[in-house]
Amino acid sequence: MEAGEGSGERADGSRGTRRGWFPADRLPDAWDWVLLGLIVAVLQVVGLANHGLLEPDEGRYANMAVEWTEFGEHSWLEPVLSDVGHFDKPPLIYWAAGTGYLWFGREEWAVRLPSVLGGLMTLLGVALLAHRRGGAKGAWWAVLVCATTFHFWALSHLLSPDMLMCGFATLGAALCLEATPDRGKRGWCFWVAGAMLWTLGWWTKATAVLVPLGALAAALWLTDRRDLLAALRPVRLLLVILMLGSPWYLMMMARHEELRDFFLHRELAGRVAGHVDGRRGFPGFHVAVAAVFWLPWWPVLAAGAWKARAQWLALSGWRQRLRAIPWEAIAALGVVAIFSAVSSKLITYVITGLPYLTAVTGCRLSAAVSGNSAQHRRKAVTGLTLAAGAGMVVVALALPALETRLGRNSSLRLPIEAVREQGADWVVCDEFWPGAEFYFGENVWFVDVKDILQVHDLEGQFPQKHFLTKSEAAERVAGVSGSVWLIQIRDHAAKPQKWERQLLAGRQDPDGAPLEVGDFVLSKLK
Repeated sequence: MEAGEGSGERADGSRGTRRGWFPADRLPDAWDWVLLGLIVAVLQVVGLANHGLLEPDEGRYANMAVEWTEFGEHSWLEPVLSDVGHFDKPPLIYWAAGTGYLWFGREEWAVRLPSVLGGLMTLLGVALLAHRRGGAKGAWWAVLVCATTFHFWALSHLLSPDMLMCGFATLGAALCLEATPDRGKRGWCFWVAGAMLWTLGWWTKATAVLVPLGALAAALWLTDRRDLLAALRPVRLLLVILMLGSPWYLMMMARHEELRDFFLHRELAGRVAGHVDGRRGFPGFHVAVAAVFWLPWWPVLAAGAWKARAQWLALSGWRQRLRAIPWEAIAALGVVAIFSAVSSKLITYVITGLPYLTAVTGCRLSAAVSGNSAQHRRKAVTGLTLAAGAGMVVVALALPALETRLGRNSSLRLPIEAVREQGADWVVCDEFWPGAEFYFGENVWFVDVKDILQVHDLEGQFPQKHFLTKSEAAERVAGVSGSVWLIQIRDHAAKPQKWERQLLAGRQDPDGAPLEVGDFVLSKLK
């Protein structure tokens, strides 16, 4: 693992010898940062464009991003999904993904750029948080740890508001914590910039951004970090977020009376007490998510804590014991705890806690691998880093082979390519796969999709354009010219509903074998 010899400055200002590819007993120099940048760039780029949009989430966000670019048909303030108003999220994620679409065209990597941006902001925020605790070396290691943690890597490669929100919240927190009272006006500039980023996090996913804020404030209070709590100004920050983040919601409720109950009951209370979409999980769901998806680095921090348990228990009283725990670790666990207490469960939710854990882990690693006596630790960490990076590359390269074999979460890219090659002019889907429009265009129908309308008086809303009832399917297919194909998920094809049997019975070649693409069955109707 030797990378040649050179010199670098130690933390105490002395010169140290370059050993290996990472800074061990010295401060990172320019080449260290260049190497780290290359590692991040490779991990971010590999796999970003080699697989299709996964359903339903990526397909939905991409669909809405494209609809936003149809400025003559829809209001840019009112999100639209398949020509129907869809108000589950504030509009910033659609604006960002739509901008990528306008700049670079109908490409998967283009609409995923908001997640890449969120990932880069997260890494910058992690570097600032770790620099406060461990200096430049701690920052270098923290960025490496975060970039090679599976949860971060995966979400920065998928179109989702969670990664963009995480970037805003992490960088916003890091800037606000720089606003210590001794910095005067400069500190206020940091705080205002941080507050604006927190507000953009609200415009990305609304109340979800308050979870990391609450966990951060609680962690600083529990560990008695009054200096950082004074810098954060959590109550003032909350008021700014609500003041600058609420206008869109107030405007939408003023335009559409139905959204008052939708926002307050379904989206706010529903995510706490039980979401209508059925996003449920066992009580420890998010603990299990963090234990699996925050690998490979959290066991390193846990092992260090276990070794120091006797010293920690020797402290007098719980107050001193709490002060001895890194506040970053408590903030990370706080995010997991808060989301574990609410009913709605998704593996993406707890990503906002990961940056705090990686910041303190990076600082601990920077100390653990320093000194001549830590050579075995450096080898172990090098092996773990290489294994994590290699694993991510393998997953990225393998995903195209799996993208149509993930059941209802599969991508429509290859099935749509297959029916295009057969000359399809129209596509009928037996489930709501929004990504079908991203790949095929407007000539897509979805049959028997319930609860589509959220408002009734939206300008440019045409539910009948893409959504059909079971009784309408046969008549609509018969009334269009050109080739029509039916796309079914495999288990539906094995046990078709009455409307599907009716369509299949009317085929020009009823005995012709359908095409099969992964978990999809493709049948030519006419």
